[in-house]
Amino acid sequence: MAGFSALTTLLTAALSIAAAALHPAQDAAPAEKSAAPAAAPAAAPAAESTQAPPAAPAAQTAAAPQAAPKSSSGTPARKVQEQPPGWFQFLPFGVMALLFYMLLLRPQQKEQRRRQQLLNQLKKNDRVVTNGGLIGTITDLSGDGRFVTLKVDDSTRIRFLRSAINGPLDEKAESTEKK
Repeated sequence: MAGFSALTTLLTAALSIAAAALHPAQDAAPAEKSAAPAAAPAAAPAAESTQAPPAAPAAQTAAAPQAAPKSSSGTPARKVQEQPPGWFQFLPFGVMALLFYMLLLRPQQKEQRRRQQLLNQLKKNDRVVTNGGLIGTITDLSGDGRFVTLKVDDSTRIRFLRSAINGPLDEKAESTEKK
């Protein structure tokens, strides 16, 4: 579980770095927007004290923006930043989907295939353990392969679904427990 939280932290940091690298102008734009409204309220009380008509402050603020300095080629000195392609914004989601598949779905599918192969290889006289912990020997397999009959004791036979078998009994582990 600690590895998953570390991976989540790492992904969050990587996404924030990628977002900052793609859109550096977004950090500067809010600063310019916040400076303009701060200047307008300061000009309004001064206009009221001189009893100027309401149209006068609007005319002054309209004239306030100055043209950007031009370079020798006649274009504005500001850099024109190109926008990344539209599909680029979905790239982090694709990376997360790939990681989700690699860390969660793929190992689960691998385990299911291994278990299904194990259940298909069961045959008579195999010693097995059920999901409930019952130990027995397979005495009969049904024709359709859905059911297994286990011999638990000399006179006790129990019928199970094949999917209820956990796996073959590890004889080495059983012999060390008896000692």
